[in-house]
Amino acid sequence: MKIFIFKEVGRIAISLMLLLSISTACLAVEYNENAAQDEQQAPLDASHDTSVQAAQAAVAIPQPPSQPAMDIDSMVDQFLGRAGYMQGWNAKKDTFIAVGTSVLDSEDPSYDDSFMIKRSLKSMEATLDAKAQIIEFIRTDMSVMDQASTPGTDLNAKFKEKIDKLERKIDNQRKKLVALLREVDAAEAAVLEGATFGDRLNRLMDAAIKKLDTTYSSAQIEEKKKIKFEKAKARYQKARMEYSQTEAKLKALVGSKTETLKSSVETMSAMPLMGGTVLAQFEEWNSEDEKFRTAIIMMWSKKMETIVRKYISGEKMTVPPGKMSIAEYINNNDWSSSTGGRRFRDNEGNVYFIGIGAAAVGSSASSEKRARGIASANAKKEVATAIFADVSSHKKAEQMMESYNGGTGKDTSIAAESFASELSQSMKNRNITGMQRFYSRKIKHPISGQTIYVSIYGVSGQSARQALLMEESNYLTRIMDVKSQQVHQGTKDGYEAAVQKTSADKTSYNQAKARSGSVSTPVAKAQSVPLADPSSSGGAGGSYAGAGQDDASW
Repeated sequence: MKIFIFKEVGRIAISLMLLLSISTACLAVEYNENAAQDEQQAPLDASHDTSVQAAQAAVAIPQPPSQPAMDIDSMVDQFLGRAGYMQGWNAKKDTFIAVGTSVLDSEDPSYDDSFMIKRSLKSMEATLDAKAQIIEFIRTDMSVMDQASTPGTDLNAKFKEKIDKLERKIDNQRKKLVALLREVDAAEAAVLEGATFGDRLNRLMDAAIKKLDTTYSSAQIEEKKKIKFEKAKARYQKARMEYSQTEAKLKALVGSKTETLKSSVETMSAMPLMGGTVLAQFEEWNSEDEKFRTAIIMMWSKKMETIVRKYISGEKMTVPPGKMSIAEYINNNDWSSSTGGRRFRDNEGNVYFIGIGAAAVGSSASSEKRARGIASANAKKEVATAIFADVSSHKKAEQMMESYNGGTGKDTSIAAESFASELSQSMKNRNITGMQRFYSRKIKHPISGQTIYVSIYGVSGQSARQALLMEESNYLTRIMDVKSQQVHQGTKDGYEAAVQKTSADKTSYNQAKARSGSVSTPVAKAQSVPLADPSSSGGAGGSYAGAGQDDASW
């Protein structure tokens, strides 16, 4: 009975193992055939594309790490001039070049504890500015409004015209009174004749009328002169009353709005952007104006988009080989003043999308850990957004001027302007394959003097393909592991069933009970384990290697 049970269990186990072997062999053959087909696909050759060649030539231009005598704009112009580019569309090279900038007020970066955070965000702003220029070139939804508003009636001009007429009327009456007054008091007539408009003239006119009234009432004056005097007096008094009323209305208009001019421009752009590549990045701090500036030179071309497309699909693509390997490129550059993204092609023609992140280290262990995490996360972000991102730009510029009555015959005006922008790039739930860390080190930032942690990540078409193969291989191994575990579990369950069946058979138990006697069992002596010396305390300084290291040669 027992022999039959174990034979059945063994037969089940052998059958399951054979089934697992056949399944695994089929999967392995399919995996190897697919991999071979992938390797046999003809790679896309980009070696003759003008945009790729131009970009490679630009990146190959050595950039001096520091040029104190040059401002950041001059460094950008020098780079573009030496690379043979201009901002905008370069028709001969099928490339669009955008220069993104940002400015930060910074009294002195050396004692600004949050300077590295601001630097990282300002680098992001410059990158968004450059990408916005690219998508705005492709398509822009624009709205424009220019408006000039003027009150329906220019009361100021009308009242000024009326006052001018009243002044001429008053002056005419003055001349008539001067002629009459000259016969009564020549000296006073001369004073009245030389007076200018204002309160003094009014007083002199009133005095002249009073004197002529007294004289004409007491003396024998011919009727003709009396009529002339009465007519001039009446006209003067009426004109003076109208003048006062009009002048009061004119004063009431002082400060009233006479004109409004408005101009507004609003633009909107939004689209996915694939393959926006940073050619160069510059930063400076000017101690005179206390401003920190960042400039990003970014390029886009159809071929760069094709390179990204091939990366996404895991296909091969060749470009003209560069002069150094990726390791030489990483190790032979000073990354202390670098942020954002880069692109690199190695000496085998592989294209890498590079991301650089940096964060201030601080003084504690926790702050250094935080710096490592932030720098790594930002570097990964730069890699991802260089490959694909949804970019949007919304900008609005407004200008306005208002003119007011100045009360002196001339207007006064005030003007103001505003600019609002919202730039963004985003991605969500995207799979990125082949991303790896190339560099992680503490170095000193040359401008602020602060110790920073710099992390560099990158991907390439080759690394993406290898990552996909690794993923497939691991899942195949997992499938085999699942089947193997099923075999082990089935074998164990068979054993358990056999044990339960045997336990139910009391034949052996009864026979053994009949033969059983008293049996003594030797007890092994307990072995003592030496404890650590309690007198030994305190940590030991220095560096230590953990045991069990692998030489990584297999």
